[in-house]
Amino acid sequence: MGKKYSVLRGAAALTAANIIVKITGLFYKIPIQRLIGDAGMGYFNIAYNIYTWFYILTTAGLPIAVSVCVSRAISCGRRDRCGALFKVSLISFSSVGASFSLIMIVFCRSLAEMSSVRYAYPCIAAIAPAVFFACITASVRGYYQGHGIMWVSAVSLIIEALGKAISGTLLAFYSSRNGAPVFVTAAYAISGVSIGSFASSLFCVTVKSFYKKTQAAREQKEKNVLPELLKTAIPVSASSSVMNLSALIDVFAAPSSLIRTGYTQQQAAEIYGNYSTLCLSFINLPMVFIYPICSAALPAMTAAISDNDRKKADLLARDAIKGALAVTMPCAVGLGVMSYQCLSLVFPFQSAYLAAPMLTALAPYAVLCALLSVSDTMLQACGKASRTLISMTLSAAVKFSSYLLLFRLSFVGRLAIPFGTCLGCLCAVILNMIFCSYDYGIKRLIPLFIKPAFCASLCGITSYAVYGYLSLYLPDTISAVISIASSAVIYLISIYLSGYLSKDQIKNAIRSKGIKNDGF
Repeated sequence: MGKKYSVLRGAAALTAANIIVKITGLFYKIPIQRLIGDAGMGYFNIAYNIYTWFYILTTAGLPIAVSVCVSRAISCGRRDRCGALFKVSLISFSSVGASFSLIMIVFCRSLAEMSSVRYAYPCIAAIAPAVFFACITASVRGYYQGHGIMWVSAVSLIIEALGKAISGTLLAFYSSRNGAPVFVTAAYAISGVSIGSFASSLFCVTVKSFYKKTQAAREQKEKNVLPELLKTAIPVSASSSVMNLSALIDVFAAPSSLIRTGYTQQQAAEIYGNYSTLCLSFINLPMVFIYPICSAALPAMTAAISDNDRKKADLLARDAIKGALAVTMPCAVGLGVMSYQCLSLVFPFQSAYLAAPMLTALAPYAVLCALLSVSDTMLQACGKASRTLISMTLSAAVKFSSYLLLFRLSFVGRLAIPFGTCLGCLCAVILNMIFCSYDYGIKRLIPLFIKPAFCASLCGITSYAVYGYLSLYLPDTISAVISIASSAVIYLISIYLSGYLSKDQIKNAIRSKGIKNDGF
């Protein structure tokens, strides 16, 4: 009971921290976008996605590897090994992180030229140190998670988010007030990521210096520590880096393709910044509700498969798919129909006007991304996570190929970016579903789409009709808020009356959320 309480308490701390991080990130993007505009956000996001690639290569599997190895050592009564695991992970991965940071600084101009937006180089150099600091933080987080201590990770996440938001906003405001060029102000803004990462690593090192000290005398005798860490870390990092290929293709293919079709570098940066900041921010919002579904479903499906209970595994998989569709379909329809109205509630009207057609074209991605997450969870549950590498690699190839084709069609223009993104994700979803159908024996998936699609259509029609009527008499902002609220009510009523999700399924989903943290 005490262990379960500790796990749930740690999960609550991490959940609260993630909510704070999400809110902080939203309040960070809005003022930054207003200070540096769409072009500045283009420089910002090109650098950030390049940083993300290096960050994933170095740290995606590190906390998991350290956590698993430390937890395994404790369970075997080898607490003296924990310190050696931490020391080796800190030295080895920090060395790699420092190397990658140096590469980003030295080759910042070359990386910017590869993206065809050469003024992104100050942003790349400004965010480069964050890779090194992230490795330090990841080692400490993994060490304490292996001990079942979650508050260190929670607090460090909050410090990193607040440090990024506060310092980045203040520095961008300072640069803007002094009349610096947009690309310089963007570099000041993104340097907040490095500052926040440094503050987080400093907190983690300080905590490690004073809290939960290990038996240093015996740490030197431990052997085969690095191979054990690499065995766990490399597959996770490889999988994560492949899944991040989509964002990397946007960095190196989208701006260059726009330039080849007649746009200037400035215009290409504006379009990419507009797409990556406004469109992706809104389209990823529904995923906040999908991750708990996947986290709750994974242990239950894994247990069912381990017990060779295929019927239960099939039922759980269907419930996860239904939950994902029920959440994302109305969001996709609503964002498609009310794209400009939704964007203009948060961002400047001019930026919202530019992004609205791209958000409409990208709307199906909300559903596809949810199905991809659920299918990934299903493959992990049956021990076939490696198949995700196949689907994601082919997805990246399809996305890149669609860019080459769609950008040649002049009437498509900048809409080639969301169209290519949707086609690539569709490829991954189809392949994952084929794999899942083979492993789970799931058949007749099409009927699962009918009811939520119909209810989402009612939601979209309601939103469009209410806004069209109210906008004749009320300001656009008020009309948009009322229309979105009314369409949400219509959808909830219709999905409930359709019987698509039963009360038992909802109750079981809520109960199972506590299971998701057993892996900590």
